[in-house]
Amino acid sequence: MDVSVIICTYNRYRSLRQTLFSFCDLELPAHVTWELLVVDNNSTDDTRRVCESFIPKLPIRFLFEPRQGVNCAKNRGIAAATAPLMLLTDDDVNVDRHWLAALWDAAQRHPNISFFGGRIYPLWERTPPTWLAEHSKTMLRPIAVHLDLGSEERVLTEPHPVLWGANLAFRKSVFDSYRFREDVGRIGQNEVRGGETELIARLLREGHRRAYVPKAIVHHRNPPHRATERYLFAHYRGSGITEVRVNRFPAAHPWFGAPPYCWSKLLRNGLKYAAARWTRPSNIWLPALIETARAWGMITELRRVDSSSENR
Repeated sequence: MDVSVIICTYNRYRSLRQTLFSFCDLELPAHVTWELLVVDNNSTDDTRRVCESFIPKLPIRFLFEPRQGVNCAKNRGIAAATAPLMLLTDDDVNVDRHWLAALWDAAQRHPNISFFGGRIYPLWERTPPTWLAEHSKTMLRPIAVHLDLGSEERVLTEPHPVLWGANLAFRKSVFDSYRFREDVGRIGQNEVRGGETELIARLLREGHRRAYVPKAIVHHRNPPHRATERYLFAHYRGSGITEVRVNRFPAAHPWFGAPPYCWSKLLRNGLKYAAARWTRPSNIWLPALIETARAWGMITELRRVDSSSENR
């Protein structure tokens, strides 16, 4: 086996079906063999039946991971994969027909690169609001899931920009020493962030190199709820939670379980958002809303950790 593709899924069988249909159009390099691992993260819907319906068309291996959490599912897929090159994507994308070939070809041309990533374009089910459309390529790229670093393939030497989990490839040898952290990333329906970004940060700190492959393209399907301020708040609240879990903070805090600067950040940006939302341009109130959400995520997680420590 030359390539293992890993897709993790949870209770989204309709979306998964669309993704698998897109895989049926892949154009494979000559003599390259592949497997498609679908990791069911404890779904209660028709996920298994959908996967079985594609067995005549795709080299599917169905895996079941009962521990809830997307990173638990990713680690299950990694442990089961057999190929020297592992491609990771999501159950809500359409892969371009040249996606696998582009990543495979890049891996052959860059033997000293540990991991690769490509373009991600948003596919909106409904036209997004103006405030989101205006910033989908800049500050709201994570909400739109829009990653385009240009048309030139290159090795990325700086920590930023990051590569995203909907379009990643790793050499199997990377996972001889690493796994995804299972206390971050989505668990069920929550919006805790940080699965692939946390792993990538560790890899870069320890000298691994990465490359951007523009010909490797996926299209991310965005449902209407993703184009709302409620979703934006939940997303960046999850980022705040992840920041606390990944970085070290003092065990105790004098201001109701969190340091004063977190409360100050919450209040300052919350007031700025409230004052500017209907009177100022979106480039004024959007950063305030994002920072309010991050601060609230940090506070709620710090208070949870503080409460857990007191109960031990």
